[in-house]
Amino acid sequence: MRQDDIDYTKQAAYFLRDAVKPLRIEIGSSHAHMLVAAALRYGSRRAMLDDPNGPYVYDQWLSGQADCVDGIRDAISKMRDASLSPDQAPMIAQLIQDGLTPACMECGTIDSRNMPIGAVRQGDEAEWVCMECASDRDNYGHCRCCGEEVLYEADQLDENGLCEEHEGEFDLDPEEEEDWESYIENIQKDD
Repeated sequence: MRQDDIDYTKQAAYFLRDAVKPLRIEIGSSHAHMLVAAALRYGSRRAMLDDPNGPYVYDQWLSGQADCVDGIRDAISKMRDASLSPDQAPMIAQLIQDGLTPACMECGTIDSRNMPIGAVRQGDEAEWVCMECASDRDNYGHCRCCGEEVLYEADQLDENGLCEEHEGEFDLDPEEEEDWESYIENIQKDD
């Protein structure tokens, strides 16, 4: 399921409100949206939406842009009757970053550590998976050449643990294979 029709700023506001409830913190909808906008360096949701160069709310990669702790701190200090204090701004920023991240396609977990599947670049659409689901080696893995930064579905990797781009990376051409066979033969003769 592609997630390109999700307004991630709204998702983050809902996520934030739910995430702080166990802490006995109540955040109203308008305050939650204001905090998300503040994390993205805007004074309000309206200002964010009206900015022609502003964030594209359907962008799966917004999480990395929501790092303005000072903006959140200022927004909290302007709130009336808020159950938040400005010193909670770093926690709020992390929760907003979590909320701006696409949900895991397997279990629905929303977490800023979720990873896109495949060799995608920032801005590309992708399916995302949480760390727990990504650890299922029957379904997911990492290319030996791409490293741990890129997650693939297991069927996207060959029997040597290589993605399509690196397939055959460690295969020897006939001349190299002959050289190795000759080398091994010479070593075994000397034993």
